[in-house]
Amino acid sequence: MSGGASAITFGHVVLGHDEEALTITRVHERVHVRQYELWGPVFIPAYLLAALWGLINRSGIYYGNFFEREAMQIERESQHNLPSSNL
Repeated sequence: MSGGASAITFGHVVLGHDEEALTITRVHERVHVRQYELWGPVFIPAYLLAALWGLINRSGIYYGNFFEREAMQIERESQHNLPSSNL
């Protein structure tokens, strides 16, 4: 899939294009679920402000967003910790 989000989280609900997208993005989107649990109803405004800040400082609305950077970091760490395949 080129461009756009494969999945998106709204509170405890994760919507994806298909089952494969949900599988691939599971770790990342679960970080957003935990962020929502921590931030509660201010999560969405805080997320939008973080995106705006990324736009203002030219780091990008996605890659400059604190919430996305945290999700990407945890996703990278989880991939690093996967057991090696012996195929």
